[in-house]
Amino acid sequence: MNEIIDRFIQLVELEHIKMPWLERQTGIKQDRWHSIKKRKVMRTSELEAMYKICPEYQIWLATGFEVPELGQISPMTKDKQTKK
Repeated sequence: MNEIIDRFIQLVELEHIKMPWLERQTGIKQDRWHSIKKRKVMRTSELEAMYKICPEYQIWLATGFEVPELGQISPMTKDKQTKK
């Protein structure tokens, strides 16, 4: 998994994020979010919208790396932390 879209899809699935909720939170139409989920192009504005609603995943979404000492984790790390 190397692409931002792959990480977006993983985030949406692990966090159980629904497209109508994303539309309400971001103002970006849910049809557009569905298109991204189908691996269409993700625009910078959509990535920035995800940063605002999921700030703990900013670095991971952009790069695939985590910086836990800065509170920057992946949804997988959050899932492991909540299962402890």
